[in-house]
Amino acid sequence: MERRRLGGSDLELSVIGLGTWVFGGRWGGADDEESLAACHAALDAGVNWIDTADIYGQGRAERIVGRALRERRDEVIVATKGGVAWEMGPELRIWREAGGDYLRMACDRSLRALGVDVIDLYQVHWPVAGADPADTIGALVDLRDQGKIRAIGVSNYAVADLEAARAVASLDSYQPGYHLFRRGIEAEELPWCAANGVGVIAYGPLAHGLLTGKMSEATTFATGDWRAQSELFTDEAYPERVAAARELEAVAREAGRAGGLAELAVAWVLRRPEITSAIIGARNPDQARRNAALAGRPLSADEEAAIEAVLARHPDASRPYGHGEPPDPTAAE
Repeated sequence: MERRRLGGSDLELSVIGLGTWVFGGRWGGADDEESLAACHAALDAGVNWIDTADIYGQGRAERIVGRALRERRDEVIVATKGGVAWEMGPELRIWREAGGDYLRMACDRSLRALGVDVIDLYQVHWPVAGADPADTIGALVDLRDQGKIRAIGVSNYAVADLEAARAVASLDSYQPGYHLFRRGIEAEELPWCAANGVGVIAYGPLAHGLLTGKMSEATTFATGDWRAQSELFTDEAYPERVAAARELEAVAREAGRAGGLAELAVAWVLRRPEITSAIIGARNPDQARRNAALAGRPLSADEEAAIEAVLARHPDASRPYGHGEPPDPTAAE
């Protein structure tokens, strides 16, 4: 599988990364052994990096990834995130927290959960209003200086947040949501990353299942699946997104893409030179293998033109629908 260098770091990432949000159990449930098997299947298929976060199952996903790392640490670049705090009790309480002391504690907790001496890429999960970038990013610099992390990244930041962070220290990576129906970062964030040598690792390239060709206007989601409340699947533009997906599936078929719409969607994300890798989640080894196979041939000019024509016919399909996926830290898993 093709690999690309992440920003100014020494990390070479496969163009597909394994996402582990589902391992935490908030996206329709999860089985730990199946999650572990998904890690091994992805690595066997050429994926060389895994993205996780402490909030995914409150350490559950990190512990599963740690089990995989014990057997093959030298093969895996591990990325995790801190910055969403939680409190266990009668009800789980979750909030964003990006203070330096909190991030130092969270990093140590992630090191223990993953069972490693150093985290290859450590990222601030969300911007926090009122947090001092000197404190937030300064903590990551301290962690790097102490040898606890190798590279520094941020996730879900806007350009103003990126500028404030870079005023403290150079960033190696930026992790935004990006897919055919979510293009907001093309206007400012991607050009900023290109100008500042920051690698981009995009999550949600399949629009959380919408760009697999398996959904219709009648699709419903299980209890506990955050998509049941997401604007992407519930606002008045959803039928138009489904219609656009059907037309895009025809584009993929005419282009002879064995992976269908999903492969076309991933190739579209990877067409941008700013993008280092696309993160795709898997709940079992079969999904992990299928996802790895989506690293197909580059998007052609004809395919890109056909895609733009579809989106032009369905302008509401890619209109803005919220900052994050999910847009609320109480559902940040």
